[in-house]
Amino acid sequence: MTPDADAERLTHGYLHQVDVVRLLTFGSVVAVHVVASTTPPDSVPARGTLMLLHFTRETFFVITGFVLFHTSYRRPGRLDVPRFWRRRYLLVGVPYLVWSVVYWLQARGGPGDLAVELLTGTAAYHLYFLLVSMQLYLVFPLLLRLVRATAHRPWRLLAASAALQLVTYWLLHDVVPRWDARPGWVPAVTRYAEQVLPSYQLYVVAGALAAVHLAAVQRWVLAHGRLVAVAVAVGAVLTEAVYLLQLARGADPGHASEVLQPAMVGWTLVLTVGLFAVGLAYARRPRPARVAAAVREGSRISFGVFLVHPLVISVLLAAWPGALVRHLPPPLSQAALWLATVVVSVAAAEVGARSPLSLPLTGRRHARPPHVTAPAAPVEPAEPAAPAEPAAPVEPAAPATATAPTTRHPLALEGRTP
Repeated sequence: MTPDADAERLTHGYLHQVDVVRLLTFGSVVAVHVVASTTPPDSVPARGTLMLLHFTRETFFVITGFVLFHTSYRRPGRLDVPRFWRRRYLLVGVPYLVWSVVYWLQARGGPGDLAVELLTGTAAYHLYFLLVSMQLYLVFPLLLRLVRATAHRPWRLLAASAALQLVTYWLLHDVVPRWDARPGWVPAVTRYAEQVLPSYQLYVVAGALAAVHLAAVQRWVLAHGRLVAVAVAVGAVLTEAVYLLQLARGADPGHASEVLQPAMVGWTLVLTVGLFAVGLAYARRPRPARVAAAVREGSRISFGVFLVHPLVISVLLAAWPGALVRHLPPPLSQAALWLATVVVSVAAAEVGARSPLSLPLTGRRHARPPHVTAPAAPVEPAEPAAPAEPAAPVEPAAPATATAPTTRHPLALEGRTP
């Protein structure tokens, strides 16, 4: 098929390309936390590595905006806001409360600490994502109206959003730190900048517009694969150059590699397009059924892996594997810990997803195995949707009563999006 034909075909049905973007991003976020957990905060090479890996949180919000709009934008009728809120806050709010308590217990904090951590998303270093996602759900009806009102001029909306994001990051990274020594409300408020939606609004808007104009986006990416690859390489070099320039000007490695800084805007958007190009390359070609099933399953449990992996890292570092890791030279020590964390976290997420505690542990309702009465041909899901974002997995449709063995191509089992 031609790129144009593939772009149109891959707009409908199950979006395998999004699964690939999600899995690559999740693997990278585990790498971020492994490197941060095993290296000194003033390590120049480690922070330089994190400078390139910090795209993960912003790409998470691109995926979140994409999935919300892909499943809601073209549905007939008005958004049922109360139902939307009930569903989203159940699938995200319950895991947020439960895992905040888990990490609070791990840290042996006091009751007052738990209250503050629940309000600020600081019970663990990754729970900010759930708190920001719940803020996004609150304003999603307004954002949906904004995107619909500007549907004929999406570039203006994206440009305005990017300008606002750049100014926000400049203030947070270069202006506010000069006020840290002064008393006042500005340093106190910006201390929690990572836990509020305005710090990530561009990425949500970018994901939303990509979903609304999916065919056009895919057509462009498929037609400019080499350009995307070059842009990613150049972006990596420029991002590291910004990091080294800040070090040369006297910044410490932690400040120079911060996530919320202007240099991360271009790098995140370019790399996210690069990951999407990889996803499209995967989705447009036939693949073994086992590979397709593994990728879909990995995407299905990814939120559970996200929730548990910091606990796994701390347990592994405190146990025998931690001693082994400390005796290996970097980066072999980080690679070993990354692999062990992924394996244990995936196993934990699989167990949690199949238990009665599936909702609080993985953000998915527990699905009981169907009662098999007689072999039947595979059927399409009643209401398929794009894969769920990490913060709020889309509930799977009810399965058929049984599934017979089949040799059909995996694409033949895909459903259709609204």
